[in-house]
Amino acid sequence: MAKKFNLREFQTALSQQLQAAASRDTSGSRLGFRVGETNWLVSLSDTEEVIPPPPIVKVPGVRRWFRGVANIRGNLYAVSDFSDFMGQGVTPDHADCRLLIPHHDFGVNAALLVRSTLGLKNINRYALREGPVAFPWIGRQYADETGAAWCDMDFGQLLGDAEFLKVEAQFGG
Repeated sequence: MAKKFNLREFQTALSQQLQAAASRDTSGSRLGFRVGETNWLVSLSDTEEVIPPPPIVKVPGVRRWFRGVANIRGNLYAVSDFSDFMGQGVTPDHADCRLLIPHHDFGVNAALLVRSTLGLKNINRYALREGPVAFPWIGRQYADETGAAWCDMDFGQLLGDAEFLKVEAQFGG
C-alpha cells in the first residue's frame, strides 16, 4: 500500500528548513552552475529558484540567444540562453539543463538557461584571482582547490546590461 502524503506536514517541515537555512551564515555559500565550458557562482540571496526548463514558446524577431517565454506557476518569464548571450554557443537541450531565476527583488521576470547546476560551493575555500574580467557582470574570479576557475555573477549588473535588455533581432548593417 502506498504511503499517504501529508501536505501540511511537508509544508511545515519545509518552512522550518528554510528558516533554519536563512539563519545560517551563508556569506560564503554560492550556487555553482555551468555555462558552456565556464564554471559560475551566484549568491543564494540573489536566486529565487532553479528549475528544469518548462516548455518555452519562441518569439519571432528576437536575437538567437533569447529563447522565448515560459509560463512558470502562472507568470511569464523571459528565457535567455546565457551561454549563447556571451558568445559561447547555444546550450544544447538535455536533461541537466536548468533555468536559473533571479530573486524577485530584482523586479524582472527573467530566467537564464544554463547547461547544468553544480551544487553549493563555499568560496571561503577558494583563492581570489586578480585580473581583468571579460564581462561587467563578473563580480569576482576564484580558483577552487583543484585550480579550476570560477566566475562570481553579479545578477544586478547582468539584468541591467543594455545588451542583455536588447532582445530584438538586428537586421542589416
